[in-house]
Formats: sequence, C-alpha cells, structure tokens
Amino acid sequence: MLTVVIPSYNHEDYVLESLRAALSIDIAGCKILVIDDGSTDNTVGKVNDYLQQHDADARVTVISKANGGLVSSLNLALQMIQTEFFWMVASDDVLIPEGVQALHQRINKNPKLGFIMGGGQYFYGDGRRSPVYRKQHQAFFNLTPEQRGQRIFTNYPSPLLLQSTIFRTESIRAIGGWDPTLKWDDYPILVKLLQRHSTNGVDFDFVPEINCVAYRQHDDNSYKNVYGQFAMVHQALQALAPPALRTLAIGNALAFYALVALKTRNVLFFKRAYQTCSLPVLLRAAFSLPVVASKYLLTKL
Repeated sequence: MLTVVIPSYNHEDYVLESLRAALSIDIAGCKILVIDDGSTDNTVGKVNDYLQQHDADARVTVISKANGGLVSSLNLALQMIQTEFFWMVASDDVLIPEGVQALHQRINKNPKLGFIMGGGQYFYGDGRRSPVYRKQHQAFFNLTPEQRGQRIFTNYPSPLLLQSTIFRTESIRAIGGWDPTLKWDDYPILVKLLQRHSTNGVDFDFVPEINCVAYRQHDDNSYKNVYGQFAMVHQALQALAPPALRTLAIGNALAFYALVALKTRNVLFFKRAYQTCSLPVLLRAAFSLPVVASKYLLTKL
C-alpha cells in the first residue's frame, strides 16, 4: 500500500488541488497524510472543510504542528507512515494519478528497488509546461556507482526532486530519515539513498518517461533569495561531501549562484559570499565560473 504525504505551509490557494489529485489515485488502501507546519492562513481550515463535504475523512489524516520547517514535517510523517511505500508532494504541486499508479505497480513488483523516480513537468501560471528532467539526468543516473559517487557532489544535474519519487518506507528509515540539522530536503536524502541503492535498474529505477507530478512555478520561487539558496546548499555540501571533494563541490555551487546573482543584479550576494566562504572556495568558484556558465547554457538548448 501507499501513503501520500502532503507537507503544507500557507498554501490555502493551492492545497485543495493537490489534495484532490491525491484522492484520485486508484491504489487499494492508499492513505493520505497532510502535515501542516503551522500555517498562518486558512490552509488547514480549507482541507478540513473539504474532507467533511466530500466524506473523505477515512482516507485522510490531518496533523497540525508548530512551525519547524519542512524537514521536521517529513520526519514526523516518517514516524507515522504504516504502509510499505510512500510519496511526498508539496501542497502547491499536483500529482498525476496515472503516473503514480504506474510507478507503484513497478516498485511493487520488484522487491529489490529502494525507490523509483518518475518524470515531471514544470507548470506556469500562463499554462506553459516543460519537462523537469532532461538528457543530463538520464546520463547521471546511468553512471557507475563510483562515477556518480563523485558527480553527485561536483557536477550533478539540477533539480533532483523528491516529488517525483515513490520510496520504500524501510529504505528511508534505514538511512535515518531527514537530517534535522540541514534545511535542504531533496538533495541530502538522495545522496544517502544513492549510497545504499546505487545501480539504476537494479536497486533503484529512473523512468522519466512516466510523468507523475506537475511542479508549480511561482513568480517568487525562482531564486528570490539567492544567498539563502546558496547558504542551504553550502550547509549540505559541507556536511555531506568527502573532504577531498568539498572545496570543489562548494566552489562549483558558488559559481552557479554567482551567475544567478549576476543575472538578477544582486550585489549583496557577492558581499555575503565573500564574508562567509573560505579563500580556497572563492578561488575555486572563480576558476569554475566559465565552465559552469557553459554548462548552464547547454542545459537550455
């Protein structure tokens, strides 16, 4: 069976669309767990009203907690899940039920798979859609475990989304769930998962041709806080990257966010990066900038 986890925070305008999609999943015994992280709007009220009006209380559990961040919501959900598999989708994103069902069927038939990652689409307010995963993602997942073990720190494709993945619950519990000292939810968990489940098509599966989630793009979720994004990445790489790769990994990340800051004319980013990064990281970023810029342009072609 499958549990769909919907962590929510101040998404009263979007959460019902996400909930309706989850309720449309045709998997026997499918459960839905909404974990609200102390919303200050009417997110919880709208969810509860909808459940009462549609007699869906038996399938959906709603938990309201004090604000503690997304990672705390996911760890709470992990404690509560009682099914073999689970899926996580943000309360402003929308599952594609047929895709979820197809992934569930595949992982349910293969007990060796620790997780299965499907494809997704960005969708915009004007109706446009575009694929989340491209050929560089397929190439990354097809690397040998040794190659990917280095690339995941120094040259990984972005994004890598939890929202397009079914997890075997025991696989996440075996790696200790989400690290509460880190703010980033997607990348750190996949780093740890790929260390245990390292061979595509054997102990994990990447099937981007099965679209299973629509990933909403807001006007304000494209690097509005550039330094905040970099600080989150810096924290994760500092904790996870091997010492021999750490300067290269953080320098490459700094080079990427420096490009974003240049594009948005965010002068404050450079001041804060200079104040918080070591000299080796700054030098590495300066050296990597042309390479990172070329890579970014190629991904847009």
